[in-house]
Amino acid sequence: MRDEKEILAELNQFSSHSDFLTVLLYLVGENLNCSTDQLATRNFRALLNENEITFLFGIWLKNRHKKIPSTESFKIKAEKVHKLMDEYHLTFLKHFPKIGEFENFHLEFRTNPASVRETVFYAPSGAYDYQFVSFLETKYSKDKDWLLTNKNFSLEDAKNLYISLKSILNFKLNVKDFGDNYIELYSFNFNNYIFKKNPNFIKILDSLSFGENEVLNENYNSIGDLNQFKIRPVIKTDNSYIIPLPYTVSEAIYDSPFYWMIDDKKYRNKAQKNRGDIAEHIVAKLLSRKIDSKFIHSEVEVKEVKATTVTDIDICIVKDNKMLIFQVKSKRLSQLSKNGDIATFEKDFKLAVQDAHEQAILPYELILSNKCYFQYKDSGEKLELPEVNEIYSACVVLDSYPAITAHTRLFFHKEKVTPITMSIFDLEIIMEYSKGFDTLFDYFKKRTQNSKYFIADSELGFFGGYLRTNLQKRPDSDIVAFDADFAQRFDLDYYKPLMEKYERKFPETIKNIGRNDYCFCGSGIKLKKCCG
Repeated sequence: MRDEKEILAELNQFSSHSDFLTVLLYLVGENLNCSTDQLATRNFRALLNENEITFLFGIWLKNRHKKIPSTESFKIKAEKVHKLMDEYHLTFLKHFPKIGEFENFHLEFRTNPASVRETVFYAPSGAYDYQFVSFLETKYSKDKDWLLTNKNFSLEDAKNLYISLKSILNFKLNVKDFGDNYIELYSFNFNNYIFKKNPNFIKILDSLSFGENEVLNENYNSIGDLNQFKIRPVIKTDNSYIIPLPYTVSEAIYDSPFYWMIDDKKYRNKAQKNRGDIAEHIVAKLLSRKIDSKFIHSEVEVKEVKATTVTDIDICIVKDNKMLIFQVKSKRLSQLSKNGDIATFEKDFKLAVQDAHEQAILPYELILSNKCYFQYKDSGEKLELPEVNEIYSACVVLDSYPAITAHTRLFFHKEKVTPITMSIFDLEIIMEYSKGFDTLFDYFKKRTQNSKYFIADSELGFFGGYLRTNLQKRPDSDIVAFDADFAQRFDLDYYKPLMEKYERKFPETIKNIGRNDYCFCGSGIKLKKCCG
């Protein structure tokens, strides 16, 4: 087997070809584009994922200025690149410690840089694109004035831009035939009705784009390195924006404002405080979709009889002598962690998950023995709660963290219980399918009690297993693993209605377009000669 450097050298060579952008756009179509009905049945193991395609765009960004001519068919090149990416993945797997060779396999695995990089890069998608959009205005609700003042566009503008771009791309994929002209398929000409109607869309796209002559990703050599294409996933030409990866755009729209704000030294501290406060607000709001708010309590201090504070509970639900605790964190993996720096990885995970779990379970004994009382942290008002007989908890993070489930299993391998860890995006889907508190509590109970029996790569894998099997143990198995198919069901059941919810509104956006207006599809041609 060839090593990582040899394969990267070949990928760098391919990405230096003058037609490599076409190769990439073809790979996007072959691996990422499909109808919503196909989402739940595609064999994703045989396809390149979003991260792999984004990685290839990052390499192209590094080498595009070389423009080496090539006579080989772009489709043949795309097939070779796909095989190289499959081979590249294997270079990480060969470094993994072998189960059985080490007494502390999980420790060896999580302290192995190649293992950490692989789990982060090849993890399942952490959220749907329209989830990023739906949470955007809430996430930055306390920062909207800063965005208007410093970026001259609103959160609503950013949301509407993404809905328009994704709706138009889906229209083009389903209605128009571009043949092999993939650049035109993903292009949005400046002469465009939606840009004319919404001039702020241009400001947002400019903040997420790079020009044809910009030199970027010079030191981009590995999947763990910072990829500028994830930060600025829009290609700006002399007359168009090329947007090949809408999902990456939705993620950039969701993440970028925070980084813009912390670059402002005067606003940095406020931005960080707002981020922590809003995370708890989002979780409470999600829970209240199916659970009466009178049972949900935020910012609660657990105190012993002697008035000593034992711990703070971010959010708890107490009903029918049962309690669910949610500790909410806004910490995410840093770039050093993604690149396999073990010390940073362990620190980041501690701040994101371990501290939250320890904080959640610390008051269990006192609460169950009825030897404490509760009060609201801000007001100091005493909170009267019924006696609690059962408690379960979860750690929830604000941002997408696709590998959180795998990492939790590694860090808590020797513990009696592996904690429930998820993002707000996972929680939203769980609440969508929950009938109320009883369903949620039953899931947390079975998920916790069987945390060493069932294995899955994501919390949605566990929840999909719960919906299908009720997490009942099998008499013929010592352990049961839920594969990606258990989470894949949500691609159709959850994502298709979510997409339709947003995109059905798009026709209203263009209902007043005139025959002599430039077409909404981004062709740069007037409507009467294009999609009219």
